Amino acid sequence: MSVMPQFKTDAIYRVENIDHYDDRDVIITNLIDSYDRLMDFGKKHLNDLFVLDGIQSVSARDRILREVISNILAHRDYSSGFPAKFIIEKDKIYTENGNMAHGIGELRLDRFEPFPKNPPISKVFREIGFADELGSGMRNTNKYTKLYSGKIPSFDEGDVFKITIPLKNIATAKVGPNNEDGTQDGTQGGTQGGTQDIQEIYQKIIIMIQQNNKITRKDIARELSVGTRTLQRILNEMGNIRYVGSGYSGHWEIQ
Repeated sequence: MSVMPQFKTDAIYRVENIDHYDDRDVIITNLIDSYDRLMDFGKKHLNDLFVLDGIQSVSARDRILREVISNILAHRDYSSGFPAKFIIEKDKIYTENGNMAHGIGELRLDRFEPFPKNPPISKVFREIGFADELGSGMRNTNKYTKLYSGKIPSFDEGDVFKITIPLKNIATAKVGPNNEDGTQDGTQGGTQGGTQDIQEIYQKIIIMIQQNNKITRKDIARELSVGTRTLQRILNEMGNIRYVGSGYSGHWEIQ
């Protein structure tokens, strides 16, 4: 801090209170601890959606967080007074940090040429497993964002470097139990009776369908203690479950 008093990384979660924030962590510590705290902040507020890479289940959330967090720490212009930001909103994650620009505008994967910003920091990050070889971060972020949200991230080069990761609404949703009147207590921070981890919900749905591929939506919703509209939204977000046929003659398929 005596060398760089301007150094800090501002982690913000802004979903309900969009004029201010719902949670915040101002991180002023060494780069190793900064990485861990930013990862913990991301895992705290983003659901680990059910994602298949081929036939293997992977945590696309953790892969995305690893890439954007290592980028914001290893490739920052530390002489800049611009405070780095890691912000989670309802429909996106974005990071901003001071940058030693080697061009202006959006970076394209098909014509991107990586340039080391802080080679000593990058080397340490590679050695301890926080990052991979130069240039792989953009490809990995692109791959796992497609798996996580079905969309494409953007990378903007300039005096401020910005990464934007589009999100599905379910990525920041909190799924709680039904109220006494049968309505859902909301997906954003519902607290009545606690919340369920979305990954656990996905796994329960898959198990129920594997055990009985003719199970009704009403029975699934009752087992999960959620409303039928909430269940339908979850099924839509999962994307790999569909009902073939109609009524009692139909059945569920897991793609």
